[in-house]
Formats: sequence, structure tokens, C-alpha cells
Amino acid sequence: MKSFSRRTAGLLVLLAALSLSISSFPYAAATAQSGKSPKFQIKPQQRTKPPLRRAGSGYNVKKGAEIAAKVKKLRGSSREVQAALKLFEDKKRPPKVDSSFALTGKLSQQAASLVGIGPTIERVSFTQSSAIVGTDVELIFVPVLSDDMEWQGTVISNLYDSSGASVGQYVAESVLIMPDPNLYAWDEVFEAPVYGGMVQSPIAEPGMYINVDLGVPLSQQQFSRDLSGPDRTGAIRAVGTSSFQSGRAVIRAWANCAFGWCGGAGISCTGTDFWSAAELGSSCFASGCGNYAIGCVWGTIWQ
Repeated sequence: MKSFSRRTAGLLVLLAALSLSISSFPYAAATAQSGKSPKFQIKPQQRTKPPLRRAGSGYNVKKGAEIAAKVKKLRGSSREVQAALKLFEDKKRPPKVDSSFALTGKLSQQAASLVGIGPTIERVSFTQSSAIVGTDVELIFVPVLSDDMEWQGTVISNLYDSSGASVGQYVAESVLIMPDPNLYAWDEVFEAPVYGGMVQSPIAEPGMYINVDLGVPLSQQQFSRDLSGPDRTGAIRAVGTSSFQSGRAVIRAWANCAFGWCGGAGISCTGTDFWSAAELGSSCFASGCGNYAIGCVWGTIWQ
């Protein structure tokens, strides 16, 4: 009888343990699932198709040793480029200078308006009252992280006159994402301008993040989902007479304009989800989007 009782008690304990294990399984599964790092997702921005103030032409994509050498030269001559690259190096996430590429082209010849409230501009031997008349556009992308549907790094926008002399430069740390895997159209979700040799606080616009750990994939970061509201750091401030600064994310505005003009037909032929010279230099992208991307530079980055 005692043996039977012990067997019965043991069986009851086993059943209780099994029941507890089964009841806790959904929680364990949910915990394991929640521990995974899902692909970062964000809704695509509302794209606009603003009138182009100056038409673009001669769209071209340059890469390789020529652009790597250009970035290294700019680092030696521009405090802004030096500060932008150093920020990543201080984080032990060095920029991949040899993988840099540039979008180049020309703006149509027409009267350029006085720059009143444009982005950060490192002006070269111009007084504040003079107008910036540029004809040649150069957008250099220096990657730190280039993953599927995500790009992080430094963007250098240079503007030259017809003689090749530099008339302006805007530098920013940027994070670009491709929200729709079925459409090759990119949005910017982070932009920190660089001026005075210092990386400034990121621009706070609706749909933009201001606390990204640059160089780390967004899917691996923990940060607030509140994408709007004022920049409480107060870092966007007036600068000297040799520069201009606004709180507008101009690289974001450029991407919005460029892909707004492209439309689905012009950008659906790349077949990849990377922001790189190979995709942007494809014949399909160049014919459907290239010159629009150049024309958009004047109304967004340069105003």
C-alpha cells in the first residue's frame, strides 16, 4: 500500500510539473520571439514633386580611386569633412573611404537667387551679400554602414561655378533607409549638419530620429519611437557672417524631391536594396531619375 501511495504521489508530481511546463510554453516562446531583433520598419514618407527651379543634366556616377582621393583631399582642406569623418573614427567605426562614390551633373544656366536661409554653407571668399551662382553639382557619399535597405555615413555636397572654383559646401551625417522592399526609393531618417568644424545636434523634423547611435544598424538600437517635436538640445543656432544655417533637413528634402520625380517606373529596375554606385549608376536609374536628382539639388540643398 505504501509503495502504491508513493507511486501515486510521484505520478501526481510529474503531472503537475508537465502541466506547469505546458502552461508556460507560450510565454517562453513569446519571450524568445521578442528577444529577436526584427528588421527596422518605418512608413515611407509622403513624397512631393516640387517644380524644379533649375534643370539638371549630365548625370554621372563616379567611384573608385578618384573619389577616395577626393575625400582624402577634402579632409585636409575642410574642417567640416574632417569633423564628420572623425566622429565615426572616435566611435571605432571608421568610414569606408575607398567605397565612396559621387553623383555629379550640371545645373541649367539661369539667374541664381540670393541665399537667405539655406543650409550650412562654407562660403569661399564671398561676402554675405553676394549671391551664390553655381553650375556644377557634386554629392559624395562616404559609407560607414551599407546594409540591405539601410545606409549610414557622411554626405558631402559641393557646388562649383563654371570655372571649377568651389562656391559652397554642405556636410552632414546621414541615415538613409528604403522603407518599401518593392520600390527602390530612399528616405532619410537622420541628419546632423556639420559647420564650424563641429558636428551639430541632429535636425528634428516629423519623421526624423534624433538619438541614433551612428554606425550601428537601426534594428539593433533601442530608442524612442517619438519622431516629432522640437530639438530640445538647442544646438541649431545662428553662426557667423561667413555661413548660413537652417533647421531644415536638406538631404532628406533632396531625396524626397529626387525620388518624387522618378516615380515607380523610373526606379523599379535596379533589382537591389542597396544605396551604392552600382545601383545609382545603372542605365535604367540614370535614364529615369538621374537628371532629376541633379535638378533637385538646387531647390533643396542649395537655395
